[in-house]
Amino acid sequence: MGEPLADTALGNYLAARVARLERDTDAAAQFYSVALDKDPTNARLVGRTMLMVLAEGEMQRSFELAERQLAVQEADPTARLILAVRDMRNGDWEPAREHLLKSRRAGIATLLYPMLQAWIETAEGDGAAARQALESLSGQNAFDAFRLFHSALANDILGDAKTAGAFHRQTMAGGSRAATRVILAYAAHLTRQGQTDEAAELFADYLKEYPENAVIEQAAARLSKDGIVEMPVADAVQGAAEALMGAAGALTRDRTSQGAIIYLRLALYLRPDLDAAHMLLGDVLEANGRYAASNAVYAKVPSSSPYYWDARIRIASNLNRLDKVDDTLTLLREMAGLRDSDTTALVTAGDILRSRERYAEAVADYDRALDRVAVLDDRHWAILYARGIALERSQQWPRAEQDFLKALELRPEHPLVLNYLGYSWIEKGINIEDARKMIERAVEQRPNDGYIVDSLGWVLYRIGRFDEAVGQLERAVELRPEDPVINDHLGDAYWRAGRHLEARFQWRHALALGAQPEEVEKIREKLRNGLPPLSAVNSGT
Repeated sequence: MGEPLADTALGNYLAARVARLERDTDAAAQFYSVALDKDPTNARLVGRTMLMVLAEGEMQRSFELAERQLAVQEADPTARLILAVRDMRNGDWEPAREHLLKSRRAGIATLLYPMLQAWIETAEGDGAAARQALESLSGQNAFDAFRLFHSALANDILGDAKTAGAFHRQTMAGGSRAATRVILAYAAHLTRQGQTDEAAELFADYLKEYPENAVIEQAAARLSKDGIVEMPVADAVQGAAEALMGAAGALTRDRTSQGAIIYLRLALYLRPDLDAAHMLLGDVLEANGRYAASNAVYAKVPSSSPYYWDARIRIASNLNRLDKVDDTLTLLREMAGLRDSDTTALVTAGDILRSRERYAEAVADYDRALDRVAVLDDRHWAILYARGIALERSQQWPRAEQDFLKALELRPEHPLVLNYLGYSWIEKGINIEDARKMIERAVEQRPNDGYIVDSLGWVLYRIGRFDEAVGQLERAVELRPEDPVINDHLGDAYWRAGRHLEARFQWRHALALGAQPEEVEKIREKLRNGLPPLSAVNSGT
């Protein structure tokens, strides 16, 4: 009898592939490692194990496997990159350069390798070679922001303030002026040139456009107190870490990217205090459903960091996803006690309670958050909107209506508020014409939002325009085919339009999709007897 599949190299290899497809790199690393132990000369297993252990941050193991991989695939780009990063951290610049030169270049590597090469040349004081490496990115519009930013950083470190300033200004003139690290780098450059007033103005202008950016707020406070802005990149090793983080950021449009995880692990190996990379790595792991692993990364952000508060908020959100609701609420309320003026912890608690349908408790946390707001402005519309939902769901309509109206006052014509208030009015049979106009304006802004299109169909149904209602509700079902409420609405509209077979099909479908318990008996009654005649509805019998 043969060896059980699970105990063979093949069995563990197959298990690793499944884990990798499920984006569980921890399990994949373990299965690949076992498979490799059973089949140590298998080149494919060496490469895949190397990737997975690196994704899990097992750096020494990844270095060993990279050496083995190069023995069979001399130009393997990931193995070369791993060893180049190891050498850069150790200050072994020439071996690092050799690894990059011998590597295949494709995809994001065509951006990353010139940046890393530039930082190697910067470490050795060769400004001309550094500039030449970065200039190789010219003519590629997608890479231009990286070229300009790293040129500014490298020239600052090389002591060429004039050239650095020119690149900083070009970076700011492009599409990167909203990037926090671009602002920090330019402000640091300005203060090193004695232009502290200009740096303070840069921060002030940024915070007007992007308020409550904790990183810039902390830097502005330090500038005001000590006249200092620390450079976000102080040497070539940190520059290489910045390049790796930038490459990861370019990949995070696909937030589940394994490549982003690998680059971030390498960036953090070079610079363990790079909190921006911790936040980005935590976010990618979170997007992969790796909530415990994500929290382990967020937990590495120290209390002195401007990212600390946001990291703790994200830890709380992930604890909720892990169904540790009590731990979540305890953490958030502890945080709320630490900052009397902060609303984020209490709002997050309210959002979590609302998602758990604990509406009255959610209202209490939203109340506490809004009590901390001295003057409401347009930033606070979302809290009012969220509290309005919780109030409406907990049968406190007068207060809910006030919140929705105030949210619209702060953020006129917002489609979510228009829709929720309009739909609520429809359900209560009040302000029908105003509700219709509001929902039509919401649909104009979000024509492909199935919930908002459903609201328009439902208001048309309520005012007796059944054929028009059918058209809108059919489109809503196309946009949100899995929603039982929308399917139920379409069934009602079909019935009133005389399409009784189709109506019963939709009602049955609403039940199959998991209609809310309080709606199930109503739908079954409609399946038995249809809708009552309009004359009976209008007479109230």
